[in-house]
Amino acid sequence: MNRQAFMVVGLAAMCAGTFIASAQDESTAPPRRIPEVHFAQIDPPVVAQKDIGIHCVTSNSVTVEKPLECAGFIWYQGRLLIISDRHEHVIFTSAIDIDTLKIAAPLPHVVVPNEQYLLQDGESITLREHKDGSTYAYVMCSLSNDRGEQSLPMRRHFARMKVNMINGQFVAERARVINASSIRESLHKHFDQLGIKPYRTYYEAFTGPEKNTYRWGNIEGITFTPDGKSLVCGLRNPLAGSKAMIAVLQGIDEAFEAEDASLIKVTDLFPIDLGDRGVSDLSWDPVTRGYLIAAAKSNGPKLDKDQPFPPNTLDSALFWWSGSKKEKPRLFAVAPDMKLEAICRLGSSRFIAVGADEGDESEGRLARQSTLTILDFTGFER
Repeated sequence: MNRQAFMVVGLAAMCAGTFIASAQDESTAPPRRIPEVHFAQIDPPVVAQKDIGIHCVTSNSVTVEKPLECAGFIWYQGRLLIISDRHEHVIFTSAIDIDTLKIAAPLPHVVVPNEQYLLQDGESITLREHKDGSTYAYVMCSLSNDRGEQSLPMRRHFARMKVNMINGQFVAERARVINASSIRESLHKHFDQLGIKPYRTYYEAFTGPEKNTYRWGNIEGITFTPDGKSLVCGLRNPLAGSKAMIAVLQGIDEAFEAEDASLIKVTDLFPIDLGDRGVSDLSWDPVTRGYLIAAAKSNGPKLDKDQPFPPNTLDSALFWWSGSKKEKPRLFAVAPDMKLEAICRLGSSRFIAVGADEGDESEGRLARQSTLTILDFTGFER
C-alpha cells in the first residue's frame, strides 16, 4: 500500500495551563497540496477506512437498537474509545492493529447503569493519567438545548470514570456524573460580554416553516493540556463572527471529588480561525506536540422561507494547531463530502483516526452511519 506521510516542522507546547507560542513564518512558503478525504477511496494520506455503524440499544431501559452515531474518539491501549451522541449509557471500543491497520467492529460497554445519570448528546471524550498511575476517561455532553429548545438536565452531564485493561478486556468503573450547568452559565456570561449571540438552527417539525430553534450552543471536543492542569474545550457553536471558540477550564477533578461542578472555572475563552467552521472534535497529539482539530459547519438558522434546508454544509476539514492564540491553525486535509466528528492520534504511531457521522434520522439519512478513516500524518512538509 502506497503511504504518504508529512514531516514535522514546528513544535509547540502548553505549560502550566498557559498557551505558549512557537515562532513560525509561512509568508515565503510555497503553496501546499491539501489532500481530500472521501468515502471508499484509499488514497494517500488515507491508509484504511471502515464503516463502524453497529447497532445497539440507546439506554438501559429501551430495547430498540440504533446505529452508532460517532461523536468523539480517544486512543487507549490498542483501542479507540468511541462516544456516540445517540447512545446514552455506553462507551464503544474498537481494537486497531497498528501494523496491519485491521479495524475490529466496535463493542459496547455499559458505563452508566443508572438511568438518572444518562449522557444525552454525549459529544466528547478524553483521557488523563493520574499521579497514582490510574487512567480516567472524561465524557462531556454538549450542554445544548434539544431540537425542541428544551434545556434538559441530562444534556448537561459531565462524567468521569476509571478505565483499565484486564486480561485483554476493557474495563470501566461506574461513571461519576455531575451537572455541568455552571459551565454553560459561565460561558453564557462571556457570550453576553463579547456580544456573541447564542446559536439558533432550523427544525421545521417544531418551529414551522419560518422559525428557528434556540439551541444555546454546544461543546463537541475536549482534551487536557499536556501538563494535565487545564481542559481545552472546542465549541461547534456559536461562532464568534466567522471563528470558532476555544474555552479553557480548570478545577476538573476537584469538582468530581466534591461532586460540585461549580468548582470548575472558565479561565479563558478565545477565537480560532477554522474557515467559518466550528470545532467538531479536538485532541492533544503527542507526536506533533500540538492539537488535532476536526472542524465542520453547522446548518444554522433558516434565513428565508424559500431557502432549501438543510443546506449542503458537508465542508469538513482537519487542522493542526500549536496551542498559541497568536498562531492560526494549519489546514492539512479537507473532506468535501463527509461530516467529520472525531479525531485522535493512534498512540505514538504515525497514524490518526478520523470519525465521520453520516447518518441522521432527523434528515432521513439512514444508509451509512459512522465511518472510521485512518490517515498517515506526522506533521508538515518543509
